[in-house]
Parts: sequence; C-alpha cells; structure tokens
Amino acid sequence: MTAATVAAPAYSHRFGNKLPNTGLTCQTLSHTWLTAETDEADDTVEFGYIPGGVTVVGFINKCADLDANVSPTLTHTIKLGTTALVTEDDLCQTGGGEFHAITPQVLTVPTLVSVVTVGTAATHANGTQYLTFLYYSS
Repeated sequence: MTAATVAAPAYSHRFGNKLPNTGLTCQTLSHTWLTAETDEADDTVEFGYIPGGVTVVGFINKCADLDANVSPTLTHTIKLGTTALVTEDDLCQTGGGEFHAITPQVLTVPTLVSVVTVGTAATHANGTQYLTFLYYSS
C-alpha cells in the first residue's frame, strides 16, 4: 500500500459524544490493521472523527503487536486533524497501552483522527488498535 489512505467509515462524521455540559467524556475509535497497511511509509488510516465544539485533553493508545519481528521497526504518527499528537510512536512494535496528556486542542468542527505509518513493520502482523480520546464541551 504505497502511501495510500484507508478512509474513515462513512458514518463516522456523524458520531460524537458531545455533552451539553463541561463534564469530561471519551470516545473510542478503532481499526483492525491488515499487513498491507503497515508495509509502506506514509500509509494513512483514518480512524474517524471527534465532534466539534469540544476541547481534547488527552488520549489512550491501546494496540496489538503489529510487528512480530524480534527487532521491530514499526512506528506511527497519531494525528488530530493536521496536528501530530505523537510522532514515531513505537507502541505497536510489541503491543500494549499508554496514556498521552496533550496540549488542549479546541475543536470547532468535527475533526479527523488518523494514524500515519512512519517506520514500516519488519514482520507484519494483523491486529487492532484503539484510540480513546478524552474531551469536554467547549
């Protein structure tokens, strides 16, 4: 998949847990990676949208082991719109979970979450990645 894009589900721009108050809420987006989606740099997978009118303060990244090699090389950049929230993240080399506190991101319109392959997998493996975003109504 040379610098290709896997589009977000067609309905995902309508989804959102925007609350009428300022309480913290979360939204989980997921994607089941296939081996062809981690074999080229700049491959992009669109996970879905975070609703407008919210402020994102962090996210949880939970990922399966997508690089089965003993010396894994897979890295991802996780983006919210055009903003890179984390670059060259290596969690998917061995699998696991991690929390990222971020500089608050104020969203005025529904904003796309995407993951870009930076370093390709040494030995591709299928698996699911979950991104759970924490936000409150702006």
